[in-house]
Amino acid sequence: MPGSVIRKYRELRNYTQEYVAKQMNISQNAYSKIENNYTQLTVKHVKDLSRILEVSILDLLKSDFEIHKPAQMQLESVSKDNLLMVLDQLSTKLKDKHPQKHDFYPVVMSMLQAVDNTLENVH
Repeated sequence: MPGSVIRKYRELRNYTQEYVAKQMNISQNAYSKIENNYTQLTVKHVKDLSRILEVSILDLLKSDFEIHKPAQMQLESVSKDNLLMVLDQLSTKLKDKHPQKHDFYPVVMSMLQAVDNTLENVH
């Protein structure tokens, strides 16, 4: 859960809940609910926490993006070229959207860039 990851980074910085809450312009009680997973994170929360805790957005959300084995595995192999083609098509579709209307646009584009960088190292 993201709350435990956020708590870990806060504790690594030796910050109190009160300090982080003040930096986010929310109450300590509201911040506590974030760490205890009672409150869903907003894009603003994630951006603020990333800045305050000096950690990337993806690191804050890492547990939410764990990859699980699909229920039905594709039996045929996928070539690197086919995978790159699909990623390129997805990237093109996202670039055609209006980024200012989609809060998660920067996060998705960062994830695509990370995948693209990883694929460059696949032979």
